[in-house]
Amino acid sequence: MKAVSVSLIALSIFLIGYITTFSGFENSRKQIKSQQVKGLTLPPVVLKLMTLEFKTVTADFLFVRASQFYGGKAGQQESLVEEDWQWLNHNFHVITELDPYFQDPYYVANGIFTWDAHMYEEANTLLQKGVDARSWDWWLPFLVGFNKFFFQGKNKEGADYLLEAHKRPGAWGMLPTLAARLYYKEGATETAISFLEALLTNEKNADIRKNYTIRLDALKKILYLERAASLYEDRMAVKPRNLKVLLDFGIIKTIPKDPYGGQFYIDKDGSIKTTSKLAFATLKRKQKK
Repeated sequence: MKAVSVSLIALSIFLIGYITTFSGFENSRKQIKSQQVKGLTLPPVVLKLMTLEFKTVTADFLFVRASQFYGGKAGQQESLVEEDWQWLNHNFHVITELDPYFQDPYYVANGIFTWDAHMYEEANTLLQKGVDARSWDWWLPFLVGFNKFFFQGKNKEGADYLLEAHKRPGAWGMLPTLAARLYYKEGATETAISFLEALLTNEKNADIRKNYTIRLDALKKILYLERAASLYEDRMAVKPRNLKVLLDFGIIKTIPKDPYGGQFYIDKDGSIKTTSKLAFATLKRKQKK
């Protein structure tokens, strides 16, 4: 009997909280139609207990409220202050805790946090929840990868996420090429070569295989020059100034041709680069058509 009484008391508390919470939600719902209202957002663990089987409905409501708040500010050209951004960040985390499969919050939050607030880590942390929950969705790891290299300059981490995206159904066929390019920028040329070689063994599409083969050719030539430059440095105790000195010292017999039409060179930091940036010039693509 004592256990039953405790259970009834606990149930009563949850019901009271449930009614009170949804009453407040309804009042806020009416308000957000006409103005930007932040309102109170309870911790996820509390909301999960109070909303019972209505977690997805609550997530929908909170998403509308957060979107309305941000949209109202933007519409009136009002700048958000730090407190506003933190409120939005908290809300998007609560929303995705209640419904981790809800797609829209990840996309919207990423868009406003990266481009408007420069909150790159916050955006990536939120996206990671979606990457884990929506294991079939290739776009979410792609967004993390994009943020890593475009906003944060973390090329290798960005490439790792592009490879994760590529493993998922429906992903762009170009992702491995982008990843290989990022690995090259990070100096991980051998990793990029190994990855593309593995992809070639399983790729059936002729056009994609052609792209991989061209990229492999370029990367192998870069690796060849990297090793030659390293050998020169070991012998001379100084980095080579240009590729010509590698020829003069007999370390290489000829400077290889870039399959993309550019010219290989040694950059100021000692790395091997190409004027093509591993991409065909637009004019040359047009000529081939």
